[in-house]
Amino acid sequence: MLSKQRYAVIGGIERYDERDNIQARGQLQPGSESFLEFYKRHPEWEARDNEIRAVPEFTGSHLDHPFFLQEIINVMKNGAEGLVDGPPAPSKTIISPERATEKLKGFARFLGADLVRIGPLNPAFVYTHIGKTHGDPARTYGAPIRLTHQHTVSIAIGLDPSLMKAGPTLPMAAEVMKVYNRLAMISTFLAGYIRSLGYPARAHIVSNYQILCVPVAIDAGMGELGRHGIMLTRELGSALKLTTVTTDLPLLYDPPTDIGVDAFCKDCKICAESCPSAAIPFGDKKVVRGVEKWAITSEACFKTWRETGTDCGVCVASCPWTKPRTGLHRLAAALATRKKKAGWWMSRAEKLFYGKFQPGKVPSYFEEPEPVWKKYKSLR
Repeated sequence: MLSKQRYAVIGGIERYDERDNIQARGQLQPGSESFLEFYKRHPEWEARDNEIRAVPEFTGSHLDHPFFLQEIINVMKNGAEGLVDGPPAPSKTIISPERATEKLKGFARFLGADLVRIGPLNPAFVYTHIGKTHGDPARTYGAPIRLTHQHTVSIAIGLDPSLMKAGPTLPMAAEVMKVYNRLAMISTFLAGYIRSLGYPARAHIVSNYQILCVPVAIDAGMGELGRHGIMLTRELGSALKLTTVTTDLPLLYDPPTDIGVDAFCKDCKICAESCPSAAIPFGDKKVVRGVEKWAITSEACFKTWRETGTDCGVCVASCPWTKPRTGLHRLAAALATRKKKAGWWMSRAEKLFYGKFQPGKVPSYFEEPEPVWKKYKSLR
């Protein structure tokens, strides 16, 4: 049984093919069989995607980039099919849903999770086909995905707001990848634990997803979708990353949350004003695959990723919710979830006290990112 949804569904939700993801499209090799087959099905994307491929990809400092690559290599290893999934133990351990829920949440927090929520797995949020294999022989590009688990454990770790404010530079991307590595450890541990109890379980991490983690987390009551296409939470704002464990182990669901994101983001438009790629809309929501939401132009966003050599993060860093987790900012966030026109007031206070988004300082052990920031400003 699904929790009350925090978004409007118009008609029915259309499942998403991971091959259509802009990053999956970026990994296609020109002239390959998969490349030719994909653009035969989607000729409308070929010219734009080729334009993005032609952009020289900035890699950053020759001293820092190898460190970032090591983070990526590690998270790719953790995404191997043999680690995220496997057969459950032949006999089931009897455990009540209440106790199982308590233990999974406790273990996740013990391992370093900031937020843990449990909800249903809506089959509409399972990918239709594999689009990113990352060279794993256990995964075949274009293979149908058949995931029938009933429940989800959504896990979030907060990002360091000061490093997010350094984007779009390598230190910000290194912070993101650090958190993804920690999430991979937590979710693969939990999935393995559940399987040892005799129940199927699969970890979904950045290098091996079979589901859309954001709507699943929203269904589990973790937060709501913002204008920038990222989930906003009361505790961490949108400065977080997600992993999910899907399973058939009986669990108790968390209630939906209402922190007033729709009203807030309708009035505040700072992320759209700050976005270097103009990928975030200023206008109203649209219906995307059956869900009413603000529609992000992913191609424009991904092009900026290539130009800056990072996954940007300006939308997260510029959001009024992305602040150091002090008592004052927690109070402001609490007020923003309760007061009418909170987005109007909070966004104007943001501009008054902080001004337009500017890059923050980065630790001294990173090389000076100024050249990238100059390039970012030229994109505006």
